[in-house]
Amino acid sequence: MSERLTLATLLLALLSLNAHAIQRCELNGESVSRSDGNTTAGKSGLMRCTDEDGQVRRLDQTLRDGRTVGPVLMVLADGERREYSINERGNRDGVARTFDGKGTLRKEENLEDGTAVGVQRNFAEAGHLQELHFALGRRTVLTIGYLADGTLKELRCAPVTLVPQDRDVCGHGGRASEVTLYREAGKPSGTVSYLKGQMQRQTLLDREGRLVRSEELKEGRRIKRVFYASGQPRSETDFIERDPNSSEGREGTAREWAESGQLTQVTTWAGGYEQRIEQWYLNGRQKARQQIRREGRNQERTTESFWDNGKPAAVNEERNGRLWGWQKYFSEEGVLMREDEHGERGVLQRRRHYDAKGGLEREERFLEDGSRI
Repeated sequence: MSERLTLATLLLALLSLNAHAIQRCELNGESVSRSDGNTTAGKSGLMRCTDEDGQVRRLDQTLRDGRTVGPVLMVLADGERREYSINERGNRDGVARTFDGKGTLRKEENLEDGTAVGVQRNFAEAGHLQELHFALGRRTVLTIGYLADGTLKELRCAPVTLVPQDRDVCGHGGRASEVTLYREAGKPSGTVSYLKGQMQRQTLLDREGRLVRSEELKEGRRIKRVFYASGQPRSETDFIERDPNSSEGREGTAREWAESGQLTQVTTWAGGYEQRIEQWYLNGRQKARQQIRREGRNQERTTESFWDNGKPAAVNEERNGRLWGWQKYFSEEGVLMREDEHGERGVLQRRRHYDAKGGLEREERFLEDGSRI
């Protein structure tokens, strides 16, 4: 629907901007006006409008009983030519083509009631096929991008073969494909391998040929890695490969590193939710540990924080993103300095202060307005 509205809005904008400029319209040898429906009411045939000064220099519309139904030809000031058909609902339907000012075919679409279906093609200024798409159910499920020499620039496959061009490169012939992608002639941007339309491996290179990202399907797990320019790993996700329609959710591990090679974070997922998070300082000491539990709609999180010398800094309890229960805070020597109790909605209720040796000094209670007793 959004694509249909966008196309309709563009056409209306072009026509409305130039409605005052298009002066000469003719239908069946008679002079008519696009702005005066009375001149075309009930009439059928080809209406041709021209304006040498407007954005739309020529507009041929097929009328049926006074309505635009059938072939349309539009020629813009820069020579661009658009050919398509309008159905009874007023939406583009069938094959639509766009030519540039030199007469080169630049786009060929297949449409049903304003929606792209099946094969869609884009062509370069030089005339060669630049992009081939296949639309299904309002989604683009296949994309093949080409350079002028026919080598591949982009490849995204579907689970089944849809066009002759995807059979080998998408691994629909019985074995995994091995494809090198190029950003320009002679300069690879990476590699990709598909089997029956499912990606098996992928690498992405920067302009200097350095590895930026990699992805592989291994023993039922999808492993994705990102690298620093130095070649050091930056992040890695290792998850069980699920069907997109599965309700089981994410399960696996995500890791992050500093460029020095120090592991900085590990997150464990199960059932679609985070279960455990661990963090480290660049000096290698533990920075934090989080354990996440779910009970019905409630999520409870325990976070242990540490100073960079390894001593405990805090222990916090949360429920649904708000502090809950007793919170503990420690000095850099690891001595308990304060305890806070939080109640419903995270409201602070009590606070205990301790001396440098960990002995209780005083206790405060907090009222609803924040005052202490």
